[in-house]
Amino acid sequence: MARNLPAGPWQRTVLDQQKVMQSVFRVALEAKIGKSPTPEKTTVYTRRSHKKSRHGCRTCKQRRIKCDENREGGCLKCQSHGIACDYNKGAQVQGKAYVILPKEQVNGPAPSCSSDTGSTESLSLIMNNSRGSSSRTLTPLSLLLNPASPFPFEVPDQITPVVQTFNHFGTVTYCSMGSDLGQEIIRATAFDLALEKPYLMHAANGIAAAHLCHLLPAARHPVQHNQNQLTNFYHFQKAFQLFRDELSAGVTKDNMNALISTVMLICVHQFMLTEPLPDPGKSFVYAPAEHRRERLRWLTIQHGFNALYAELGEVIWRSVWNPVFTDSDFKELAATVMTAEAGDETHVLFLELCEIVPGSSTDNNPYYEALEHLLFLRRLKPGMKTFNKLVTFVAVVEGDYLQLLLSREKRALLILAHWLALMIGVEQWWSSGRCKMECTAITAFLMHDQDERVRALLRFPAESAGFDPTTAVQSPTSSLDME
Repeated sequence: MARNLPAGPWQRTVLDQQKVMQSVFRVALEAKIGKSPTPEKTTVYTRRSHKKSRHGCRTCKQRRIKCDENREGGCLKCQSHGIACDYNKGAQVQGKAYVILPKEQVNGPAPSCSSDTGSTESLSLIMNNSRGSSSRTLTPLSLLLNPASPFPFEVPDQITPVVQTFNHFGTVTYCSMGSDLGQEIIRATAFDLALEKPYLMHAANGIAAAHLCHLLPAARHPVQHNQNQLTNFYHFQKAFQLFRDELSAGVTKDNMNALISTVMLICVHQFMLTEPLPDPGKSFVYAPAEHRRERLRWLTIQHGFNALYAELGEVIWRSVWNPVFTDSDFKELAATVMTAEAGDETHVLFLELCEIVPGSSTDNNPYYEALEHLLFLRRLKPGMKTFNKLVTFVAVVEGDYLQLLLSREKRALLILAHWLALMIGVEQWWSSGRCKMECTAITAFLMHDQDERVRALLRFPAESAGFDPTTAVQSPTSSLDME
């Protein structure tokens, strides 16, 4: 076993050298690596003291922004965005919705831009308001127009700014209407045309405002909805006026693209419902005989294309819309559908009910052309790709067939109901409400018919509109005699 001996002088010398080396090594290591930096203190910013706007306007509260509570002429937040403020003397409250029209009204006639009474009254208020001295110049849009355009920039304070509606049309609205082919034409040409033609600009802004009404319903956004509704009526009142002036000056190949584009937007505007909740009781089938044509104007106004075609003739095929016109043509194909098809009960029932025989034609059968279109369209799957063909049905709602609709003849109504059911399948915001309402009205009107074929043909429209005839209560007006 080794014994622990006391360290000799040579051993102590070695130990001392090691300590010195360790000391030198330690200093060198610290100098090389350096001391760890002292962590910086993190500055915590406290929220600045502020005063809550407890008495701010309702508009700012709904938009969830701080109101400056400026009661002279409205808060600055609302003024900067061009929207109505509750502090304005003209604003008043009716129930839960906020009315943004001023109390002062100038008496004067107003041309109607909608078949609904409420629309006519609103339009009258808009026209009166636009004549007042309260107006502002929308300079941001004027910067977009180079060279200067004759577009009238003076608009009422209460409407949604033109820059906002035109931007919404160009980014959202046009993508939600019509066929993909039509949307491409709008994207490529319609915006430039709108900057040149004031009536097209107004129509585009009106459609955009109507779309905003759809996206911001009155039940959840009363202020914005009322403002957009006002904007919708104002722009279309201007569009109708300027459009008529352009027509009176003459239809030429130079203005046909803008005119056709405007007619399309007008047709869309007239087709859509102005009320948030469809009311089948307001359908033309429940209206008195003297008011039915007016109630059916949403459909007959589509004949504006026929008027333009009569003016332009074959020149219309040189329009930028020629691809849409070509895509919608199916006359040669439709001629093959007027014979019974095995296994298609609906097809057979229509031919039997409308008394279609081998010798039938448009000359001796008032249902022939409308039924020919319908039976062909039933072969298509409703959607954007077939939209151009589906809407051509409106062109045959004229002459004897139109008179049968106005007299509420059941076979004519059944044909229309089936077309409306197909249009429901397109699922576009501007058409679905109208189609469902009219489908429901026609189904309720005919569901007690004694003919089993009629009741069988009502199944498809009823299912498409979400209407159950077995649980429905017949409207008292449906018992009226069919003139």
